Amino acid sequence: MSNEKLVIEVTDEETGDVVEVVIPSKFGVCGTCEGRGKHVNPSVDGHGISREEFDEDPDFEEAYFRGDYDVVCLECGGNRVTLAADWAKMDAAEKEMYNDHLRQEREYRAEVAAERRMGA
Repeated sequence: MSNEKLVIEVTDEETGDVVEVVIPSKFGVCGTCEGRGKHVNPSVDGHGISREEFDEDPDFEEAYFRGDYDVVCLECGGNRVTLAADWAKMDAAEKEMYNDHLRQEREYRAEVAAERRMGA
């Protein structure tokens, strides 16, 4: 598993071409399920659950903590691990491309969020 690679897409800002880049990676504990392979369905607690909600419905609280609302992890598919960039094995060019990829992803998420706020 130590030679697994992560493929990312980076857009060349000058040409607009999308380029695939292979980034050295390693497996790490999934950040979404924290290595459990499952988590509470986001439609149940995606907005957050208050103490008052549990107090109003003790059966719901019991079912929630028992795992009745759990689903297979949406990020790792139940494997409990995900590929992550291995910074120690990247050369300077790979680090620059990966940082560019992360920046483009942040910009895209910000644009989508702004469109949602505008009603798109």
